[in-house]
Amino acid sequence: MTLLVADDLYRFFHVDGAEVRALRGASLLVGRGETVALVGASGSGKSTLMACIAGLDDPDGGLVTIDGVRMTRRPEDERAALRAHSIGYLAQSRNLFSHLSVSENIRLQLKLGGASHVEERIDELLALVGLSNHRDAPPQTLSGGEAARAGLAVALANDPILLLADEPTAEVDEETERMILDALEQRRRDGAAALIATHSRTIAARASRIVGIVDGRIVAKEPSVSTKGSRQTEPTSEKQRDGRIILSAHDLSRKFTSGRRSVAAVTSIDFNIRGGQRIALVGRSGSGKSTLLSLMAGLIDPDRSGSIEWSGFDETRPLQPHQIGMVFQSPSLLPTLNVIENVRLPIELIGGDASDCFDPMQALRCLSIAELAEKLPDQLSGGQMQRVAIARALVTRPKLLLADEPTGQLDQATAHDVVVALLTAVASTGAALVVATHDWIVAEKMDEQWAIDRGRLVARANDRGAI
Repeated sequence: MTLLVADDLYRFFHVDGAEVRALRGASLLVGRGETVALVGASGSGKSTLMACIAGLDDPDGGLVTIDGVRMTRRPEDERAALRAHSIGYLAQSRNLFSHLSVSENIRLQLKLGGASHVEERIDELLALVGLSNHRDAPPQTLSGGEAARAGLAVALANDPILLLADEPTAEVDEETERMILDALEQRRRDGAAALIATHSRTIAARASRIVGIVDGRIVAKEPSVSTKGSRQTEPTSEKQRDGRIILSAHDLSRKFTSGRRSVAAVTSIDFNIRGGQRIALVGRSGSGKSTLLSLMAGLIDPDRSGSIEWSGFDETRPLQPHQIGMVFQSPSLLPTLNVIENVRLPIELIGGDASDCFDPMQALRCLSIAELAEKLPDQLSGGQMQRVAIARALVTRPKLLLADEPTGQLDQATAHDVVVALLTAVASTGAALVVATHDWIVAEKMDEQWAIDRGRLVARANDRGAI
C-alpha cells in the first residue's frame, strides 16, 4: 500500500537575479514497510526534496500526500499537525534543543504529539538508540554519533508511520550505523516506512530499494557510488616536511561533568605532532576524537594532571585562526554572510599583515566551489557547506589543520576530491593534518592511523589491519 506520493515536484530559488532549479519534476512513491535509500551527489536536490515532503518547504509545483492526506499548499499549522501525527524528521544537524537534556528533548516531542506513558517511552527510546547512560546529558556534551542517535530517538518518539532521515549516519562509526539500521529494520517489519537521503553504501545495501536523484530529477538507474571519474588525482608521495615537533602532549586528560556523572573523555594520552604529518584519528562515536581535537586546537584546557605545548608556533600570535585551522563536524557558517564572506572572515579576525594567507577565491577554487561565492549558507547543500567550512579553515595557511569528520556528509566522489584537496593544500605549506574520521577510505589516505578507544590512544599503525 502506497504511503508517500511525491508527484512532479518543482522548487526554484532565486539568487541575485539567477534562478537555481533545485527540483525539476521529481516524483517518488514509498509504500508501507519500505526503506528507500535516496542517493545522489552533494547538491543534487536530496535535502530540498526531503524538506518539501516533510512540509518544511512548499514546492513551486507538484503535490505531496502522506497516507492519503495532502501536505502541500496547506496552512503551516495544518502541515505541522500532519507532521506531528505521521512524520518523524531527522535533519543532517541541529535536531536537538541545546538548552534541554537528551531526555527533555524526547519528552518535548512526546508531549507535542499527545503521547501517554511518557517516561516509559523515553526509557524505551533511549535503550533503542543505546543512550540510556546519557539520559541527562546536554546535547553539547555528545559526540557527533551520539547526537545523531539522540536525534533519531526524537524523530521516532511518536512512532511515525514515515521517517524522513537526511544523512542519519554521516558522522557515526560502523557499529552505530548498524544500530540505527537495526532500529529502522524493526520498524519496517512492523509496517512503517523510511526515506533516507544517504551516501552510505551500507544503508543502500540494506534498503528495500534505491532511488537516484540527479540535478533535481529522480532517475530510474541506480547511480554509481564509486569514486571513478573523480576530477582530482592523489598528490605525489613527496611531501614538504620539516620534521620538527610543533605540538606535544604529556599525560593529557580531560573530564566532563554530565548531571551527576563524571565522564573521562580523554585519559593519559602522550603524543608528538611534527610539521607535515598526516594523521587519521579513528574510533567509534564517543571514543574521545572530538575532545582530543579540541585540546589540540587549544579550544578547551586539559585537566591539571596533563600538559600540551605548541612549541612550533609563533608565541606572538593567537593559535586560532592564524596558526591552527579547525573544521568542525557541523559546518558552522554564519547565516548572514555569503560564502566568500564566510571564507574571508578568519583573515579579517587576525588583522594586520595577511600576506601569507590564501586569497579567499583561491581557497574556494581549491575545493571546486568558486561558483558558490555569492550564495548564502541556506542556499547550499550539506556537502557544499562542509566544503566552504574547509576552505575557511585553509585560508590562513595554518601550520596545523584539524578536521572533525570533514567528509561525513559528502558522497564518495566528492569526499575523495575533498581529501585530495586537503592533502594538496597542506603539502604546499608543510602543515600538519589531523583528520578524525569513521571512513577507512579517508583514513588510509593519511600516512598514519591513530586509534582511540574510551579516551585512550590504543594503537598507531600505517594500515588498517594493524589496528
